[in-house]
Amino acid sequence: MDRPVTSDMSAQSPYQNTDLLHFCRSEIRFESEMVGVRLSALVNSQSFLVIAYATSMTTSASRWGNALFLLIPPLLSALGFVLALLAWPGIRAAYAAIGKWEEKEAELHRQSQHLSAFSLASSDPDARATLRRGQEGARFALCAPGIFLATWCLFGYLPFYLCYFH
Repeated sequence: MDRPVTSDMSAQSPYQNTDLLHFCRSEIRFESEMVGVRLSALVNSQSFLVIAYATSMTTSASRWGNALFLLIPPLLSALGFVLALLAWPGIRAAYAAIGKWEEKEAELHRQSQHLSAFSLASSDPDARATLRRGQEGARFALCAPGIFLATWCLFGYLPFYLCYFH
């Protein structure tokens, strides 16, 4: 049975607080795994689409003429754009959940001094440094969908530029 993390943690026994700490960390682990799964799916789909896009750009211009050159690459670009757009909220939501669980974990550490041995941040400067490193580590996952969105916009425009302005 899962126990909810309450704001009145000082009234709980050390054993209960240790259980709560374990629960918080398991939730953080779960959300981190969800970020990894979502990011992996995004990168895999984008790599497949980039290969298909590059192949269609090189073969359609020479063999199929302008009609398919202006159809297939922009369609692949639109698909890549939509997939990146759909992945972005899930990644942000998982990081928001991680942040909430980390706040609850920090509250547990503040309320129960005996849990400080189970923390990487034993002092306030250590806590800030740990938070900063976590934010730096999350930068790729949080920025990748936006980078893919911008890239697919450029890739969607490229066939038209090459066909009409080059």
